[in-house]
Amino acid sequence: MTENAQLARLAIARNRTASLGTLDAETGGPYVSLVNYACDDNGCPILLLSRLAWHTRSLIGDPRASLLVAQLPAAGDALAGLRVTVIGKCDELPDKSFAELYCRRHPEAKGYVEFADFSFWRMRPEKIHVIGGFGRIETLAAAAVFDGLA
Repeated sequence: MTENAQLARLAIARNRTASLGTLDAETGGPYVSLVNYACDDNGCPILLLSRLAWHTRSLIGDPRASLLVAQLPAAGDALAGLRVTVIGKCDELPDKSFAELYCRRHPEAKGYVEFADFSFWRMRPEKIHVIGGFGRIETLAAAAVFDGLA
């Protein structure tokens, strides 16, 4: 695994929130929102989303999405920090089998995980864009970062 692939994998595993980019269901234009996530056994992001949210309505119409995970430096230029963009598609999962895993990462979710309008979604990464600081930019295949993906 390359250094940038390791940085990407660690950033995704360590963080709990990210910016989710979807294609707006009404206009087809970009829409970005803040989401919580956890990771499955392969390291792929798992989201718990409400059908009332714009991003969920967008994913229902078009599953293409990107997830930006950022590790901002404690001081100085935010653009000098590590940023990882996961590009792929999101699939709604048919059951709540990720509830325990997700709630370990986000205990506050226990209060709404059983609501009828909430469901779990798994991101299927296709490529990863890593910016490890100034001049350290690389685009990777999903298999270079996530276990078990071809």
